[in-house]
Amino acid sequence: MPIRPCRRALALLFLTLPAAAAAAAPTSVAVSLGDTPQGKDVLALNPDRVKAGAIEFHVKNTSKSLTHEFLIVRWPGAITSLPYDAKNNEVQEERLPGLEGVEDMPPGSAATVRLVLGPGKYVVFCNQLGHYKAGMERRFTVTR
Repeated sequence: MPIRPCRRALALLFLTLPAAAAAAAPTSVAVSLGDTPQGKDVLALNPDRVKAGAIEFHVKNTSKSLTHEFLIVRWPGAITSLPYDAKNNEVQEERLPGLEGVEDMPPGSAATVRLVLGPGKYVVFCNQLGHYKAGMERRFTVTR
């Protein structure tokens, strides 16, 4: 499961936070990636709003048959407006500076991703073919 580090963006986020926020214990967010028996792809975040600072995303692919991804990017626009390549049926990741996450999580797998995020609106999504357009995207908000 490749993890997408973006050291430049992460370093910038560290610089924008007070030292106490960066050193505090991380906030935990449970992320569930999966699909229903009816074939609908699902992505759930609990909670979906946290304070700025260190955040640990505990990601689980609950699907019995599908590979999923946990990707997160700061995006103030509509969650359905990420740059999209309709021909290839996927978000154009190269057009999303600061993209982080874990790709290609097999069914039943789990990962923990620790990030330091500043205040803003983010989009969490899966970029397996067709999953983003099928609704595997959620708003994630980081407050001061």
